[in-house]
Amino acid sequence: MTKVYPKGTMLFVEGQPASGVYMLCQGKVKLSTCSQDGKVIILGIVEPGEVIGLSAALDGVEYETTAEVLELCQVNYVATDDFIRLMRSSTDACLNAARQLSRNYQTAYRQVCSLGLSDSVADKLAKLFLGWSGNGTGGDGLVRMKNFFTHEEMAEMIGASRETVTRALKYFREHDLVTLKGSEMIIHDRRRLKAVIGTRKNLHTEM
Repeated sequence: MTKVYPKGTMLFVEGQPASGVYMLCQGKVKLSTCSQDGKVIILGIVEPGEVIGLSAALDGVEYETTAEVLELCQVNYVATDDFIRLMRSSTDACLNAARQLSRNYQTAYRQVCSLGLSDSVADKLAKLFLGWSGNGTGGDGLVRMKNFFTHEEMAEMIGASRETVTRALKYFREHDLVTLKGSEMIIHDRRRLKAVIGTRKNLHTEM
């Protein structure tokens, strides 16, 4: 069943029994989780072509995350029983599901290593933006892409304070590395932004 969802729609919430999977055809969806102290942690953005809620549906458990629509989305919903039948009858479907689970694991592993081993907020932001840049447009190192997140939400993604993120973004802007204009993010030169990593030791998380 294909449906269109407006911005702000919750496809499902963390802890809800998994009733099925959501195949994203168009748009973007934010995945987040909530810590024990009630803090929201943004895990990432789902792009078209990906299946949301896959592991929970396959295991028959509750959704591990909350999925919120960031922009108008077209989604194909498949109930768990129908999805399991598809898995049993189609080798290709099983292989595609296994590949996505592998990609999800690799993405999570890289994110933990990349952000966890970074010394500064500037490092973490640079790595975060470089990871997003593959979905942007442009040439000669310049990348334009849509920005869905506030400074506070970026801080939640990398485990920093909003104030420190704001200072790091100011540094990026003053050095013509990254500019935020409304809902647009511009990376002026990916190579220069990558070169920043490891050089801004004065922008530590605790600041």
